[in-house]
Amino acid sequence: MRLFALIVLIAGLVLSGGAVWYMYGQFKSAESALRDQKPEVIRVPTVNVAVAKRQLSYGEQIGPESVRMIKWPADSVPQGAFTSLEDVVPEDGKLRYALRRMETHEPLLPQKVSGFGEKATVAALLPRGMLAYTLPVNASSSVGGFILPGTRIDIILTVNDRYEGLITYFLLQNVEVIAVDQDTDVDRIRARIASTVTIGVLPDELKQLTLASNVGKLTIALRGFDSSDVYSGESLSRQELLGEYAPVREAPKAAPTVRVRKNNQVRTQQVEGER
Repeated sequence: MRLFALIVLIAGLVLSGGAVWYMYGQFKSAESALRDQKPEVIRVPTVNVAVAKRQLSYGEQIGPESVRMIKWPADSVPQGAFTSLEDVVPEDGKLRYALRRMETHEPLLPQKVSGFGEKATVAALLPRGMLAYTLPVNASSSVGGFILPGTRIDIILTVNDRYEGLITYFLLQNVEVIAVDQDTDVDRIRARIASTVTIGVLPDELKQLTLASNVGKLTIALRGFDSSDVYSGESLSRQELLGEYAPVREAPKAAPTVRVRKNNQVRTQQVEGER
């Protein structure tokens, strides 16, 4: 019995040792194969893009010390991004200014910086083809001071019609505010009571606002940041609001006229009497 047990023990040791040696050989072969393989390198086309070297504040000069060029994937370059340092910092010394706060490594874009030598003013914020129009406001009409640069508003006109009484309707919708008083900083978040609000409008809208300010009262309504709805253009009258009955009154008719010929001269004359 002891001899048989010894033989079984020796056989087990031989088999287990052989298995260990076999697995060791397999691991070494796999390690050698992996070492000989060269990893596949995927090259992504890149483009130089100008970014903020540090945090830039609104109205700050953009000089060589505040801009750096970094590699950016060519297929995801932000639209309008500057691809050379000379496009941002020219050699003639006419520096640009930041029109809004920018974080470190944030790409510089045309809408974020002024033109060469231009300060951070309302004129620099106006898109091409737009005009600036300033509305006088108070605590009530400026929504308690919560209208800030960069927010969007609707403008409501209320007029006293000769025949229908008070009528109100949306004159302009979804208009961007570019300045509150003399403040154009879109990063300001503290509410304050203002006396004027400046908006960017098209030439036809400017004519509407100029006429409306002389014939009625303009009121401002603040929109949410994600609101782009277009509301009904129908007007609301005092009678419709209060449910009053108002007889329809026709505009007075002009008196009839006749043409009178006398001594080879023709003149037009209104007929006297009941109209």
